[in-house]
Amino acid sequence: MFQVLVICTGNTCRSPMAEGILRSLLPPEIADRTRVASAGTGSLEGAPATQLAIRTCAEHGIDISLHRSVGLNAGMLRESDLILGMEQSHVDRARELAPESEDRVHLITNRGAAPGGMTQNGVMDPLGGSADQYRDTFNRIRSHLVEWVPVIREAVERREGAKRIGEP
Repeated sequence: MFQVLVICTGNTCRSPMAEGILRSLLPPEIADRTRVASAGTGSLEGAPATQLAIRTCAEHGIDISLHRSVGLNAGMLRESDLILGMEQSHVDRARELAPESEDRVHLITNRGAAPGGMTQNGVMDPLGGSADQYRDTFNRIRSHLVEWVPVIREAVERREGAKRIGEP
């Protein structure tokens, strides 16, 4: 099983949205061979996703209502094949917790960007913002994850020694 871990600060806005978005983007032929999880570098254990994160995802047919926050730990990082941080501080913290995982930790904005969506700081936190800010964050996250899907697909296929799906 290929594991993707998405990290942010509190694990109540960005990373739960990203977790749901990525699950919805994975093609069926690799979805059952890919586990997507999320965690926060400073989260309180067991907190639900924010209401605006839940509503924003629901507008796109994604249900994150059962999400509960989880604190990032070294074991999660070691078990993950691809780790995507929302901001550079998340990438730095992941690399600090599990230096041996450094090559698997990336800023989410390293791939794909909607116009005006790419910054050196990654995807900013909408916590405390308006519904429009959450929608903008959702769209920014989605634009980057769309670009990560082929990377995930290739890694899953390579790991399983499978030929490219759809090729004879």
